[in-house]
Amino acid sequence: MNARELQQKIRVAWADVTAPSGEYVEKALEWSLCDISQDALLGIAPMDVDIHSPGFDAATPLFDLPSTAAAAYLGTFLLSLIDGLEFQEKVGIFDDLLTRAHTLACLTNRRFCDEAIRKSLPKHRQEVVADVVLFLVAKRDDLALSEEDVEVLLELAQSLRQ
Repeated sequence: MNARELQQKIRVAWADVTAPSGEYVEKALEWSLCDISQDALLGIAPMDVDIHSPGFDAATPLFDLPSTAAAAYLGTFLLSLIDGLEFQEKVGIFDDLLTRAHTLACLTNRRFCDEAIRKSLPKHRQEVVADVVLFLVAKRDDLALSEEDVEVLLELAQSLRQ
C-alpha cells in the first residue's frame, strides 16, 4: 500500500468523526496548545483540520486529551505523518518536526496505545492504525526509529489485528 492509498483509508475511517467537545476537551486543548494551535483544532472535525497550517504544525495535544478525544484526533496526526513522509521522499528533508515526533511518541507509548487506540477506537479504525504502523515500520530508516520503537510498533500492529 502506498502513502496516498493509506491516507485515503484514514480519511474514510475517520470521515464520520465529529469535533470532540466538552469542557474537559476544551480545557485540555487550551492548556496544551498555543492560541494559533487552538484555532487549528478546537471545534474542528479531525478530517477537516488543515494539516498544513502553522497552528497544526505547532500542535502536540494527544497526551493531554481524554482518550476518546485523542483517538478522534489521532486520524489527523496519522494523515500528517504520512504526508510528511511523502514530502521527505520528494524533497529529501522533513518539515513536520513537532507533529512527527508527537505522533511517533504516542504510537510507541504503551499507555496511549492501550487507552486511546485499543479501548477508544472501533475495530475498523484499529485496522487502519495497524496498516499505518506497518507502513511506518517499513519506513523505519526515514523515521530514524530505534529497534525498541520498531518492536513496540510491531506489537501494536499485531494486537490490533487480533
